Amino acid sequence: PNAGPFTRYPRIIKWLMSKEAREERLTTFKHADKVISATHLHGLDRELSFYEIAQMTRAGPAKALGLMGTYGGLAPGMDADVVVYDINPEAPFTPDQIEQAFSAADLVIKTGVPVVENGVVINNGNKRTLWVDAKVNENPQVLRDVEEKFLKYYSVSLNNYEVSGRHYIPNPYAIEVDATQ
Repeated sequence: PNAGPFTRYPRIIKWLMSKEAREERLTTFKHADKVISATHLHGLDRELSFYEIAQMTRAGPAKALGLMGTYGGLAPGMDADVVVYDINPEAPFTPDQIEQAFSAADLVIKTGVPVVENGVVINNGNKRTLWVDAKVNENPQVLRDVEEKFLKYYSVSLNNYEVSGRHYIPNPYAIEVDATQ
């Protein structure tokens, strides 16, 4: 969710997967009748599946960031980032079981290395720094405007923010973007 803390994702996933949980939450609002009449939430019968949650939380972000060749799937050659939760998607489950399962991963494998087993962190994993190497046609007028604002409003110069070279980036993974055309 936009601007929502990731610690609340399990609860939001519960609401997305359970009409019962959504209805229960709607009735707890101080002005529940106004909320229900002002939104379409009460009328939504759809409940997302585990597959749809996986698409929304894993494959979707990878696709949006242009990283589908490396992340967001299990195809050969992709990073083996896998999370296993303690819930059987084939068995009946309650809304609270959904939230409980997504609150703590049972197993996490990051770039092929187990980092969580039985809910306990056992390894820091192989870390990489993803960064964007953007090639752009710089507009001299825009640069002058930015430099002018820095001189007027900041106590440091624009040069303090420039990062040249890749020596500051541990284990770099560059996403190449050419916006010069």
